[in-house]
Amino acid sequence: MLKDQLCNYIEKKQVLSIDSVIKELGISPSSVYRFIKDESLERVSKGVYVKSNLWNDEMNLLSKRTSVAVFSHESALLLHNLTDREPSSLTVTVPSTYNASSLIKTGVRVFYIKPDFLGIGKTNLMSLEGNLVPSYDLERTICDILRSRSQIDVQVVFGALKAYVKRKDKRLDILSDYAKKFRISKLISQYLGVLL
Repeated sequence: MLKDQLCNYIEKKQVLSIDSVIKELGISPSSVYRFIKDESLERVSKGVYVKSNLWNDEMNLLSKRTSVAVFSHESALLLHNLTDREPSSLTVTVPSTYNASSLIKTGVRVFYIKPDFLGIGKTNLMSLEGNLVPSYDLERTICDILRSRSQIDVQVVFGALKAYVKRKDKRLDILSDYAKKFRISKLISQYLGVLL
């Protein structure tokens, strides 16, 4: 019964987070560790395990490990098909109150933002492996890359802007609204004025 419960959990979530299992299913830590050992699960980070035969979806695993992280900047560009360059590392945004040292140690590129702004444009997108992960919508992604343009390859920025302008699903009204919130309206006008 316990084994079936845990097998169903890992099938559904594709990952086993010890803390989540204890909270959601009310299973004792010792039982969870016994299951991990019996099933030969592979440790991907502290307290997070996957089936050893499961092809790892880095974005999915990171989103399970750190619930406050939102895929942004180059990672979001990739999810929105606004770039053909796969970033050298995953890029996330976290609240400025969050200690992201464990993410940075694993090679994740971290951007910080005031907690009030973290949820603006937040959505769920399909990772390249087909799992839903937290990310930002098109318009927030455009705002982010322009706000951080000095830290992003200029070809990536211009390529993304050109691709955005050609998109049929672009929402310029939403982009304008976000630009006001982030105080970059003039910057958006300068860049998009040339392309539109």
